[in-house]
Order: sequence, then structure tokens, then C-alpha cells
Amino acid sequence: MVNQPKVTPNFQWVEPMVQEQVKKLVQVNIDGKLDSYLKKIYKHKADAEVRIEYKLIWNKQKKYECSFLFDFDGQTFMYKSKVAFKFPEDLVNHAFEHFKEFMSKQESKPV
Repeated sequence: MVNQPKVTPNFQWVEPMVQEQVKKLVQVNIDGKLDSYLKKIYKHKADAEVRIEYKLIWNKQKKYECSFLFDFDGQTFMYKSKVAFKFPEDLVNHAFEHFKEFMSKQESKPV
């Protein structure tokens, strides 16, 4: 895919090795779970602005919390973990799954 969303990570108290793993996993999710949605967005508007901003925090309980902001050319979805997770990859996958469900519901709404 030629067009890619602008991804802005933010980490607090997260080890560099975990940061790199999370960045790679975010890209895998973009390429896998969001690929069909991105194609539709860019097909309708080639210069659409697509952003994904996320923040991952290693908390005092030695677990991860996150928030994701998905902005697809003005349409916004916010995901914030309600509970902390032991594994950061679970949080990332969970956030993208919720966003995918949100986008599916948007597609099924009558015009």
C-alpha cells in the first residue's frame, strides 16, 4: 500500500526493547487488520489524512496501560484500556480489534 497513516507513539517508563516490539506490532496491525479499511478511505480520497497516536505506560503495578487515537480523515475513535495488561501486545491487539469493530459498524450505517 502506497498511502500509510502517520503513526505517533508515546512511551512512559517502557523499556526500549518493548518499545520496538510495540512499534512493529502496531505496523503489523495496520497492515493486517486495517488494510481493507485504509484502501477504502484512500480510494474515496487519495490525500486523506490518517493518523494513529498511541501512548503506552508501564505502571507501578508492573503492567501496561494504553490509549489509542485513530483519526481517519476527520472520523475519530478513541480507545483507552480500562484495566492494565501484563503483556503490551495484548493491549495493542485489543485496541486494533475495537477499532476494527468500530469501522465495521460505521460501514453498515445507512447513508
